[in-house]
Amino acid sequence: MVKNYSIKIKINMVINTKSFFALIFIFFTGIFLFQQSSLNAQTEREDDPRTWKYFKIFARAQDDSVFIKLQNELNIDPKLESYVFIANIMDPSPINQYVVIGDETSPDASRFLWSDLSADVQKALLNWVGSNKENLNKKKLTFTSVFFDVFRKIKVKEVIAPPARERDILSTTAYISPYFQIFGGDPLGVPIKKSVGFDFQLGTPYSGPMETDIIGTSFHILGFKVGVTSRIHELAFGSLPDTDVTTSPDNLAYYNNLYSPDLGLAFSYVLPFGNFFEIGFFTTLDTGNFYSKPVKVLNEATGQYMPNNIIRGNYTNFEFRYPFRAFGSTRSKIYFAQSFGEKHIGFAGRELRFAGSQFDFRVDATLSGKRNFQILVEPLISNIGEGFALSSFAIGPSFRFGRKPDNKFGLMTILVNMRLKIGDFFEERGDR
Repeated sequence: MVKNYSIKIKINMVINTKSFFALIFIFFTGIFLFQQSSLNAQTEREDDPRTWKYFKIFARAQDDSVFIKLQNELNIDPKLESYVFIANIMDPSPINQYVVIGDETSPDASRFLWSDLSADVQKALLNWVGSNKENLNKKKLTFTSVFFDVFRKIKVKEVIAPPARERDILSTTAYISPYFQIFGGDPLGVPIKKSVGFDFQLGTPYSGPMETDIIGTSFHILGFKVGVTSRIHELAFGSLPDTDVTTSPDNLAYYNNLYSPDLGLAFSYVLPFGNFFEIGFFTTLDTGNFYSKPVKVLNEATGQYMPNNIIRGNYTNFEFRYPFRAFGSTRSKIYFAQSFGEKHIGFAGRELRFAGSQFDFRVDATLSGKRNFQILVEPLISNIGEGFALSSFAIGPSFRFGRKPDNKFGLMTILVNMRLKIGDFFEERGDR
């Protein structure tokens, strides 16, 4: 009896000992997991880009010199003005930490080790807090994410900022632009050597799709520009009429348009005190009387014809402008201009960044005069592609509002416009 009682005591002691060690194991495991969770929370915070370990940066050389140094250290040649940079340093092993230039999912993307970058460049990339930095690590969504995540990505200091490149404020190099827009907008400006180059344009800086048939090219030297213009009839509604008088289809305006002569001569000069005022002169060389005049559209309320601006004779043109950066754009400006006898007020910006999106945007108001008052609104989305195609093209709707044939203000035209980024025109010297 005593022997059996002794065996029971030993069995109970063994069980209690195992339970004790099990509790100790669970206790320390819980502490470890809690500490690990706390450590992870400290090392990466969604609201602090400096803590991110897996991130993407829509880099531009003009944003900071680190995006030039990075290319030097990775032996990227020729240098890129804009590109997508991805870093993944989540793995503690250096051999598994990598960076990518371009689209990470593409087999053709350039891949390098994180250790290929110097400590200074690594530090600058980790501490980068611009709106063009995106966390690629999975984040926890909440009920408020749909309302507030967009606003958290907005950086107040990037809403309005001075130009990042010297060429944008110099009168001799302000013409340089890698953007070619299908209809209107600032012309494509290609430098031969800084202050010497040429430009090419379909439309005017203030026109939208199918609004004018004018095309032109110019030569630039030291702020002075001389060029010729002509026309392509198919670029404007009503330019080649089948009849003298017609009705305009809904949302396709055959009226309130700008029609060019067959041949014109234009020259202008940007005052050498900065890129803020350009004045020029245009004269008609050949009116092209062989071609018929544009179609006439009747205003149903007044019984008069809807106005057009048919370019004939001589004009003094000018533009007051103020270049700056809006929402991290590559180039933006507000302006007041006179072109072919008409006054314009507006804003134009390229590659604006807002809450993770990248787009072009312009709005132009043509004041009443030769034509009726109208407003052009044009958002072009540019982050459609991936990697190197991120900013190479942009596409979107173009809206033109004004007085319609029923004599009411409304949507005159809705069409699609597109722009291409022809080249980077990279400058090794960072202008900051």
